[in-house]
Amino acid sequence: MTGPLFLGFDLSTQQLKAAVIDHSGTLQHESSVHFDRELSFGTTNGALHGEEPGEVYCPVVVWIEAVDLLMDKMKKSGVDFSAIVAVSGAAQVCTSSQE
Repeated sequence: MTGPLFLGFDLSTQQLKAAVIDHSGTLQHESSVHFDRELSFGTTNGALHGEEPGEVYCPVVVWIEAVDLLMDKMKKSGVDFSAIVAVSGAAQVCTSSQE
């Protein structure tokens, strides 16, 4: 992997993904952390259920731990963080209401 590199994050309801591309847009690395499988917060489909009917939430600590684990995976796979010149992110949260 040679620079410049660009890092993109995608935070969804159930996982955090990262992709690293080069200047031509070629994918150089991809990693993900699935909240239910890889973290120990007891989430189901990325969320916890509250006391009220239909209440679901995801503690912020889940996202923080996911970033830590994702960065560790990237480091172990050899991503050269010093070559990253830009970072972008997107988040999509699916909600539904039960009436």
